[in-house]
Amino acid sequence: MKVAPLCTRRVVTIDANASLGEAAALMREHHVGALVVTARTADGVAVHGLVTDRDLVVDALARRLDPAGSRVGALASSPPASVSEDDDATTAIAVMKRAGVRRLMVTDADQRLAGIVSFDDLMRGYAGEFAALASVIRAGLDREASETASLPPLPPYLLRIPAVGTAGWGPGG
Repeated sequence: MKVAPLCTRRVVTIDANASLGEAAALMREHHVGALVVTARTADGVAVHGLVTDRDLVVDALARRLDPAGSRVGALASSPPASVSEDDDATTAIAVMKRAGVRRLMVTDADQRLAGIVSFDDLMRGYAGEFAALASVIRAGLDREASETASLPPLPPYLLRIPAVGTAGWGPGG
């Protein structure tokens, strides 16, 4: 399973000089949990990092950073962990584990930002795979049930257990 169909292509960006409060407001406005942080360079605007809702809540609040006075660029993970859209989901999981993050930037063949893949995106992808596996099992059980439905019932079986007596199982037993 490739990363490309799993990733979110709608990416919301914020300038590195924006405040933490502006970042939180932008996340709320666009209903996203991560923003791509950009910065101006001599070559133009470039990706600086990634800031997540968790960064704002757990890191910024825990450190008592001023939401209006602190800059999002200082909080952003830089350089951000990333994978190619052609990578397998297992590669994305390995990168997340190694980096200790739940979201990765996704790049295209030209190393440009193509999207973001999250832990939740990967879970949805694998859930679909597991549902397909479950349907294979269900189809097999249905086939077996239809094949055995016309067979005559089995006779009861008696089992001799030394020093206990006879136990039976089977239909009615």
